[in-house]
Amino acid sequence: MTSSLSSIFHLHFLPSMTLLQLAVASSGSPSPLLGPLPLIHLASRASPILNNHTGQLEAFNPITQQLIPQGPATDAGGQDFDGPAILWIIFAFVIGSPMAFAGIRGWRLTTGVGLGLAATVCSWAALVNTMGPTGISDLFILVTVLGFFVFGFIFGLLEIGRRSGFVMVGITGGLAFGIRIFILKADLLLPVSNAYGAIWAIIALMGAINGMLLVFKKTERGGLLFACASIGTFLTFLGVDLVLNRQVGMSRGLRFLFDRNSSHIVDIISNGYSPSLLTQILLAVSLGLTQFDVQRCCYMIQH
Repeated sequence: MTSSLSSIFHLHFLPSMTLLQLAVASSGSPSPLLGPLPLIHLASRASPILNNHTGQLEAFNPITQQLIPQGPATDAGGQDFDGPAILWIIFAFVIGSPMAFAGIRGWRLTTGVGLGLAATVCSWAALVNTMGPTGISDLFILVTVLGFFVFGFIFGLLEIGRRSGFVMVGITGGLAFGIRIFILKADLLLPVSNAYGAIWAIIALMGAINGMLLVFKKTERGGLLFACASIGTFLTFLGVDLVLNRQVGMSRGLRFLFDRNSSHIVDIISNGYSPSLLTQILLAVSLGLTQFDVQRCCYMIQH
């Protein structure tokens, strides 16, 4: 059992570490934790035309040449420790800790979390990428996506949603692992100027692989162990990072990875994503603890 779980972990971990090594090998400037970083020119990744001839970066519609009004890319993250920020911290710990320590034993609760998180991520990404320059209040976005979580969670508790929730736990666990790999370095692991599609293809592949593991009887337990550990460590360490680094750590990395709203492009490019050494350490530790948590859960099952 332990060897099969180790194989499942390596199926995710080794390709991810290979990507990390390739990025470091092809880099130019130093990073305190991961070594040199790739030289990235962010402006070319966006469809809007970017120009700073006025002394301030502006975005223009590539077809009409009209100025695109800009808004802040807060994306429901809140500011410092305001209401939305506190709610995200609570959500991360309330969902993450049980998944990390007892997700494999949760059964219906675990399948509920699988569908709930899938609904949360999809609704959040849709909202932040379609809102206009005037934006939507962080609290409204947060309440909306949490509403989607509750709906997905309840559906996953029901017999009709059990199997789909089971598979979604696997997919979400794979995605959570892949996302952390790519936000380890400043401006993402691979250069987003010409590899943004590849980044998401790799993340999606990791989610699909772990989702497939839960389809087959021989691999479903190992896939579920990995998924619960990955989701749990991701959310728990996100909560820790939100407390320590607030909106400039993992939160900024997630917005930098997900947000491609043309009304946010100036904010995204101007401010970029530069995780502190502490955020990088938290990400690396969370990835390492995923393997440890898998082995711990395996020991609990056997004894």
